[in-house]
Amino acid sequence: MINRNDSPKGLPTIKDVAAAAGVSLKTVSRVINGDEHVREQTREKVLAAIKAVGYQPNAIARSLRVKKTYTIGVIIADITNNFYSAIVRGIEDIATSKNYSLLIANSDEMLKKEKQYTRIFVEKQVEGMIIVPAGGSHQYLEHLAGHLPLVFVDRQPEDFKGASIVKVENSQGAYNLTCHLLQHGYREIAYIGHIASLTTGEERFAGFKKAMEEYGQEIKPFLVRMGSKTVMDAFRATQEVLTEQPRRPQAIFATNNIMVLGALRALTYLGLEVPRDIALVGFDDFETADTCRPRLTVVSQPAYAMGREAAIMLFRQMEGAAAGQEITLPTELIIRESCGCLGQFHDSPERRR
Repeated sequence: MINRNDSPKGLPTIKDVAAAAGVSLKTVSRVINGDEHVREQTREKVLAAIKAVGYQPNAIARSLRVKKTYTIGVIIADITNNFYSAIVRGIEDIATSKNYSLLIANSDEMLKKEKQYTRIFVEKQVEGMIIVPAGGSHQYLEHLAGHLPLVFVDRQPEDFKGASIVKVENSQGAYNLTCHLLQHGYREIAYIGHIASLTTGEERFAGFKKAMEEYGQEIKPFLVRMGSKTVMDAFRATQEVLTEQPRRPQAIFATNNIMVLGALRALTYLGLEVPRDIALVGFDDFETADTCRPRLTVVSQPAYAMGREAAIMLFRQMEGAAAGQEITLPTELIIRESCGCLGQFHDSPERRR
C-alpha cells in the first residue's frame, strides 16, 4: 500500500512511483525527463507505475532542473475570430505533441498591447513566440531576434526583415475571386477592406486591382472603403457605399470574415437580398458561410495548416535552424450561391463545395 502522508496534500510522489515500479528514484527521473538510454522494458514499467499511482510531474521543478519552461507565446488579433482560433488550434496540436504549452494573448489589432504581451512573455521565459503582427513598426523585436525564436503568421511587418513567416497567396486569391465576378458580367464592384497598412490588406487590394485592370475596369474611389477593423466598421462602410451614390454597385467584395459579417448586416438592414439585388463574396471561409442562406462564395484560407506550419517552423528554430524561412500556402475559390453564378458552372464541379 502506498503511503502518501509525507507528500503535499497526500499527492503521490516520485518515491511512490519508484516503489511501485521496483526501480530507483534516478531511473524514474530519467524516464520522466525522456532519457533515451533507459531500456524499453524499464520505461514501460515506470510509465505503468506513474499511471497506477496517479503521479503528476511537477512542471515548475522540472523547468528549473532542465532550464526549460516548455512554453511558447502566441499573440493573435482576436481569439473570438474563427480564423485566428483555427490558427491557434494548429499551433496547439503541434505544441502538445512535443509536451509544450501555449500562452495566448489578444492584441486587438493594437501595437501597444502586442508590445506589452511580448514583454510579459519574455519575462515568463517562453522559448519562442508566434505573432500575428498588428499594424505599425516592429523594430522593437529586433533585439529579441538574435536569441528568441520568432515566427510571424498571416502577416509580415514591412520594417522587420529576415524573420520567418507563414502566410497565404493573398494577391492571387483576391485576383481569382475578382475575376470570377468579372467573368460573369459584374462591373460595378464595391470593395470593403480591412486595415490597408497590413500586408494582407495591401496584397488583397493588389489582386483586386490587377483583375479589374485586366478586364479594363476603372476602380471608382467611391466604391472603395478601407480601414475597417470591426463588424460595425464594415457595416457603416457598406452602408455608405450602398446609400451615398444614386446607383448602387452590382457586387461587394469583403476582404475577410469580419468584413463579410458587417456587409451582410448592412444588406439586411437596407432590405437588400443576396444575390437577387446584389452579389456578395468574401476572403475567408468560416463555419456559417456554408450554412447561411444564401451560402457564401469565398476564398478559403487553410488557417489550421497555417498554425501547424508556424509551430513546426518555430520548433525547428528552437532546435537550431536558421530564421528567415517563408512558407506561402495556396488559397481555394469556393463557389456557392451568394455570387449568383453557381448555376453557370456545370463544366467545373470540382470548383464547387
